[in-house]
Amino acid sequence: MRKKLTVLILMVTVPIMFFMAWYMSERSFTLSLDREKQRTQMTESIVFREIQKTMLNTNYTNTIAYARQYREYYMSQGIELLFCWNKTPIAAAKLPNRDYDAMICGKRAAMLDTSSRPQRYAIAEPINSTLTMILLRDVSDLYLLKENYQRLAFGCAGAASVLICIFAMLFAGMLTRPIRRLTEAAKKLAGHADQEISLPTDRHDEIGALARSFADMQSAVQSRETKLQEESNSRQALLDALAHEMRTPLTSLLGNARLLQGELPAEERKKIADSMAKEIHRLADMDQQLMKLTSLQHEPVEMVPVSILSILKETADRFRDQACGIAIEVTGTDSIIRGDRELLSLLSDNLTANAIHASEPGMTITLCAEADGFSVQDQGIGMTEETIRQACEPFWKADKARTRRHGGAGLGLSLCQRITELHQGVLSFSSVPGKGTRVTFTTSLQPVDDSVTSTAP
Repeated sequence: MRKKLTVLILMVTVPIMFFMAWYMSERSFTLSLDREKQRTQMTESIVFREIQKTMLNTNYTNTIAYARQYREYYMSQGIELLFCWNKTPIAAAKLPNRDYDAMICGKRAAMLDTSSRPQRYAIAEPINSTLTMILLRDVSDLYLLKENYQRLAFGCAGAASVLICIFAMLFAGMLTRPIRRLTEAAKKLAGHADQEISLPTDRHDEIGALARSFADMQSAVQSRETKLQEESNSRQALLDALAHEMRTPLTSLLGNARLLQGELPAEERKKIADSMAKEIHRLADMDQQLMKLTSLQHEPVEMVPVSILSILKETADRFRDQACGIAIEVTGTDSIIRGDRELLSLLSDNLTANAIHASEPGMTITLCAEADGFSVQDQGIGMTEETIRQACEPFWKADKARTRRHGGAGLGLSLCQRITELHQGVLSFSSVPGKGTRVTFTTSLQPVDDSVTSTAP
């Protein structure tokens, strides 16, 4: 036990020591390189403005003469300049490699060249439509400094690892001595996580700490078992509801299939085929929504800034053709929240589809963008308090006649509720029977400000 614990401590701490040594060297190098880039950019701006005044409107012959003069002048100051006329180096200049060709693109560009020796940081900027200046800064000394710093850091990490090894052996010996005294308690705990076991948690030494850990473990196991049991019950309820929901369309399909086996007029056969197609579409819709609901139980979602008003407008455009005389309006002021755009669109679509199912021709559905979400308001049949309490249960339908007419699967609001939970939000219902329903989605997730820095040409 002592050897295993010592090895475990070394396996955890030694890689961390070397990782920290590597990270510190990389971090130091990155900061030094960034400072060098900033100095180079400032130098390039000063040099460019000076050269542009002279060479902006010069002909080819004078350009070559000026290019030689500037190259020699700045070379004495430790600055290497290259000039390219129509992407061709002039004044005895030569590009270090082909990667530099991409920098001559008609606008300011920068590149860190690590493929050649010495390593260089290059900035290219067009003087006019045919002439481009490239400033090169030698940064090879930074890479050499990085290697030396890494060797020093790894050496210190190796020495620290030796000390950690000695400490780990001593610590493991001290830690394992009282463990034997808890062996009997551990045997009692094994296989009896649902029973309370008396442990010496009132002690203030290592045994007491381990005893409290055992008690915490027992509590965690019980909590996990309870959660697993709840999940199992939820899945079983979903499967029972699915089996019950599929019984009706399958029975209908079987009956219609038997009717088609006999001799029927063409008109009757068409009615039966249409009915079968409707039931198959209902089963397909049920399968699609059930798969989406199941996938959202396990798959992570990507949160990005999302425009609420644009989502509502897209939903309105998708449903206007199938609204059958029901007007769809989009109101409110645009707002930005953090969320998964595809899931928020699905949430908006499902709520709008439910509003259409609850409405009659001549009524109006209003999609309203709000500061922290949106709402969907209809003028339809409305919902009772009992209906609202059960609305988000899988396969539950308030009006089965309307569900059969529209082909709903009874999973839409369950899916909406899951999407709302993933966005740390609340789905609230406000309804008056016979006067309509307002469903409001709100979330506390706000967009993260992303600063984008660019270098102007």
